[in-house]
Amino acid sequence: MAYQPQHFNPGEAPATKPGGIIMVYGHPSVGKSWFTINTWDVGETLFFANFDRDASHLIQKYQGKGGVYYDQFTALTQQQAKTVLEKLEGMRNAAISTGKAVLVVDNAAACADIVTLALYDKSKFGALAYGGINVWWRDFLLPLEKAGIWCLLTAPSKEIWAELKSTGLYGSDGWKHQDYHIMSEIWLFTTRPLGAKNEPQSVGTGELVPAADYPTLEYKGQIMLAKKRPEVQGMILKSPTLKGILRVMKEMEWCTPTS
Repeated sequence: MAYQPQHFNPGEAPATKPGGIIMVYGHPSVGKSWFTINTWDVGETLFFANFDRDASHLIQKYQGKGGVYYDQFTALTQQQAKTVLEKLEGMRNAAISTGKAVLVVDNAAACADIVTLALYDKSKFGALAYGGINVWWRDFLLPLEKAGIWCLLTAPSKEIWAELKSTGLYGSDGWKHQDYHIMSEIWLFTTRPLGAKNEPQSVGTGELVPAADYPTLEYKGQIMLAKKRPEVQGMILKSPTLKGILRVMKEMEWCTPTS
């Protein structure tokens, strides 16, 4: 059968499709993991690939009807790293099969280390040694966006991550390939002490002080880069959520029709 492209009359256009790759930066303990978990108003099912410390205390707060599919990954040998990539690809495929979900790679820098451990070819030189790594990231990320899945990658602050250039994370295009696929970068920051929680806390006597007795803690997100919507770059949102940021970027409608 001959290929027949879609035809649109003047004033018509294809329906917009959700999905994209978003990098979430921030200092340690600023709340990147909670930002990615608090996404049930965008996708009711969460797939959480944890390359950081345990996130069970946050996962239990997820309110999406589809629940959370969770796994924690680490690797010390190349074979272990290859096994991790197989499991991660399986999680991605499961997310795609849902049709609407959020997939999180928590601590993308640690994930990148495992990808490098699994696929770096020391028998080759320069950029050639990283060729398989670049292809893996491309093949991992692009199907998510094509399927309409929002993929969130958390990372340490750019000031910290820039220091990793000397380790080879950036060397020979070993990491820059991701930049081509990321539609937005979000910088999370807060005026609170790093790691502080706006929850009941012990004050030395063993008693828990209600959160209401603490001053309101400001929590902000700045859109550092929006490749699809460059006009919103630099915008700061107080108490940011993924849904709010996507609305600002016009990737989601502000109002949803009522039935």
